[in-house]
This record gives sequence, structure tokens and C-alpha cells, in this order.
Amino acid sequence: MRKLLISFMLLTAAVYAADFERSNWRAQMYLQAEPAFIHFESEEPQLLKEPIDKELLTIPVSVGFLFNPFFTPLFKADIPFTFWLGAEVNSIQFREIASDPAYWGVGDDGKRIEDEKHDLSEAGEGRTLSFRAYAPSVVGGFSFNLGGDFDLRVLGGYGFHFFTFVDNYSTSTKDHTEMVPTAFVSGALEYRITEIFQDVDMKIGINVRREFLPYEDMMATYPYKYDKENPTPSSGFSGITFSKVSYKWPVRVGLELSFDFGRESRRDRRMRFTLRDRDQVLRDNSEVKDTLSDWDCMAIERDYRFFLDENGELPDMSDAYTKTQFSDVLESFLAFCHPADLATKEKLYATLDTGKIELKEYQVRQEDSRFDQVMASNDPEMLEMFLQYYPDSPRRGEVEAKIRTLSEYHKFREIQAQNTFKAYLSYLNDNPNGAFRDEAEAGIFELVRNSNRMKDYEIYLKRFPNGKYVEEAKAALKGANNSAPSQIEYQAPEYVEPPAEESAPAVEEPEEEEEEEEVKPTPKSKKAKAKAKRAASKKKAKSKKRR
Repeated sequence: MRKLLISFMLLTAAVYAADFERSNWRAQMYLQAEPAFIHFESEEPQLLKEPIDKELLTIPVSVGFLFNPFFTPLFKADIPFTFWLGAEVNSIQFREIASDPAYWGVGDDGKRIEDEKHDLSEAGEGRTLSFRAYAPSVVGGFSFNLGGDFDLRVLGGYGFHFFTFVDNYSTSTKDHTEMVPTAFVSGALEYRITEIFQDVDMKIGINVRREFLPYEDMMATYPYKYDKENPTPSSGFSGITFSKVSYKWPVRVGLELSFDFGRESRRDRRMRFTLRDRDQVLRDNSEVKDTLSDWDCMAIERDYRFFLDENGELPDMSDAYTKTQFSDVLESFLAFCHPADLATKEKLYATLDTGKIELKEYQVRQEDSRFDQVMASNDPEMLEMFLQYYPDSPRRGEVEAKIRTLSEYHKFREIQAQNTFKAYLSYLNDNPNGAFRDEAEAGIFELVRNSNRMKDYEIYLKRFPNGKYVEEAKAALKGANNSAPSQIEYQAPEYVEPPAEESAPAVEEPEEEEEEEEVKPTPKSKKAKAKAKRAASKKKAKSKKRR
């Protein structure tokens, strides 16, 4: 018994040390007591005057340990089952069967003598026959969460039942043990009373047990054998064999006290999965680049007090932090840290949502302020994160335009660092609608003004007929160096000619001219000659109109 208690104490320490919140393993220890009437029926005894036919009230006790070999549930779904494997020592009981037997004496041949001379009724006083029993078994089964704090557990087991019969007479005691196989099923309706430690629940329940295999032909005491050389007094309980040992009722009903490690109600399981999904969404969209370490989580929890106080509420931190600060840190904490228990996590998400249930609603509510933050930051990385966080935002176009502008800005900064005609003209050629056209024009005119060459002023006026510095360029032509060659032509001859949209308006050739090109070969008929003559006249008139 001492070894058994030590083993259970070690198991208790092991399961208490386990982190059931993270690992999702489950275990259970239980104690059951089931009042019952056990019936002993003996065959014709060796010495007793009457066979034993006795019904005794006992309270068989069972202790067991169960563990879940799978995750609870095994897959990500709302499965209210928990599967069990374990061991149990059941039907632990002891009781006196009979005492002060009236029995016959024996002769030299070892057989009883049924006459008044050999009536040993008085000699049987103070002599008892008792039993003790226990049945170690392996068990398996499942639990089903009926709802809330009610669980239904069903177990089946197989093992060996040990019956030890003790014959106590005179100054000597003899015992004999019989081992018989046993099989049983049990069902318990359990109710969670309270959580005594973190992830350790105390439960009470009603247990029903039925044993199947019969216990028959069990020898209780050895037969008496007369020995002339060493005569010993006979025991009235010598040579007892029980033809049947059974319980009066087919089932035993009793009470159970259990400790459940890592138990989850169906409601808790649903909530845990919901919050785990939300953790992943926060993790995917968090601005924290690296996973927080355990030390970081401890420091955040200490500073921001992400735990429940003695009243089961989150401490008020409104005086220490603004709501935005608190929410930003809380998002990272929920994404990368693990609150101590489900109740704390629920309250943290309730604080984050401010009464909202879905994360999407919270995101939408925060979108305006975050849009202002990222647009003011001028940080392309933050703008990209906004698009990832709010993929369906109605302001997506503005953010993408800002990203393009910032990208172009960095390119133009490199062009400004070069500060050459070629770099500026190349930018204008590659970005006809660029955001920094005015800056490029200013850079070009500054270089023209520094060179003070007439040819450069003329190229500027031709390139920018409506530019910001046209009047200044025209005025500067009078004092410009007429003989110096153009720096623009020297640095960027391929960009000197202005693009078609910026040059003097050109009159588009009508389609008839194209047709003229097709009929240009010498006509072979009078009609063809007349047609060619009319086309030539039209072309001549248009040329005059251009001049």
C-alpha cells in the first residue's frame, strides 16, 4: 500500500508540473466508493456443521489514473471526446465472513465424527474467517463533455481479482490467496466543483460499475490433515471452498471524487480555438518582426499587467498608458506570448476589441488612425504593411500612389546627386508624367544659367516652351556667350530634341497623304493620272498653309 501511495504521489507531481495550457494533454486521478452486498456460498465444508452462506455489506473502493494518449481534441475541430488509457486498482475491500464456528472433531483418519462427543461448538469461540480483496486492472475509455461543467466518462477494464482468506484460530493465523480474472465496465457522471490549482479541477460524480466474470470454486482454507506425530488442534474453518462469490445487485452505484488535469469544457475548447485563430491573424499582421522571447513577455506582462487581479479583473492602466499604446502592445503580447489561462486571454481580447468579437471589426475601426500614421511616416515598409493588414481598404489606391511616389523620390535623389544635364533629361524622358518634373526643370535651368551659353538657353526654350523660367531665359539670351558650344549637346546629344508632345504643334497628315504614298507609282491610265494630279495639288496647298 505504501508503494501504491508513493506512486500516486509521483504521478500527481508529474501532472502538476506539466503545462496543460500549451501542450493540451489531459490526465485524471479518481477515487470511488460503492456500497455493495457481497455473497459467499460454500460447498459441503469439511468440519462445519452448516455450510457458509453469508451476505455481507462492504464498501469496495477503487483508485485509478488515466491519461489521454492524444491531443484533446486530436484535430482542430470541436470534438467533445477525450480518449483514455490508464490503470486502476478496484474493489479494494475487507470484511469478516464468519466467527465462532460450530464444527465436528476429526478422527485418526482425518474425517469428521458427527456425534455429541465430538461437538466442538464451544471450542470455536474466538475463531474467525475473514477476507480482503483487490483487483489491479488496465482500463480504457472516453469522456464526453455534456455541456458546461458536466462530463460523462465510460471505462472498460480487464485484470485479476485477488481474494485473500484469513483463518484466525488459537494463536495461529493461516491465509490463502486465490487469483481469478475479472472484467468490468463503469460509467461516471462528473461535475466540476472548482479549480484548485492552475489547470487542475476538482470534480465529484456518481459512478456505476458492473463486473462480468463469475468468481467460482475458490478455495478459502486448506483441508485439515491429522498427524499422529505432530497432532495439532483442528480449525473449524478448515477445508472451506466457496462455490460462488458474487454481488447481490448486478451493478454497484457509488460516489466519486476526482482531480482532472488539463480539462476543457466544450465552451472552453471552442473559445481556445477561436482565440488561437485570432492569435495567428495578429501574428501574420504584427509590426513586431521577431517573436518575443519569454523574458520579453514577462517584462511586458509585468509593466502592462496583463493578468487578472484578485477580483478576476484586469488592472486599470489608463493612467499609465494611452488607449492606443496599450492596444498596440497588447496586440503583440497576444500574438507572441501565452497568457496564463483562458479566462485572462478572453478578457485581454475583450479589452482589445472594446466589446467587439471579430478581429476584422476592430481592424476596420482602427484603419483611419493607422492610415494617417503610415502616410505621415513616408516609410515604404510601413505603407506596405498597411496594405497587408488592410488588403480591402478603400484607401488602397492612395497608399499605392504614395509608395510609387516614394520610390520615384529615392531615384530622383540619386539624379540630384549626379546634377548633370544627361541625368535630368534621362529622368524626364523615362518619366513623362513624373512627380518631380518641376524639380528636374529647375535643375536643368540652374545648369544652363551657370554655363551662360546662348545655345543652351535656346535648347531650354525649345525643350520647355511653357516652362517656369522662360522669361528669365529670354532675358538672359542678350548677355549670353554666343560663341561657346552647347553643354547640353555635349553631355546629352540624344536628349536634345524635345519629345513630340512638347515640341511645336505639328499638323497631322491626313489619311489621303498615306493613300498618295500608295498610288505614287507612275499611273498607266488617264484616270490614274488625273487622280495623282489632284493629290499633288492638295499637298502643295497644305504646304503653303503651313508656312
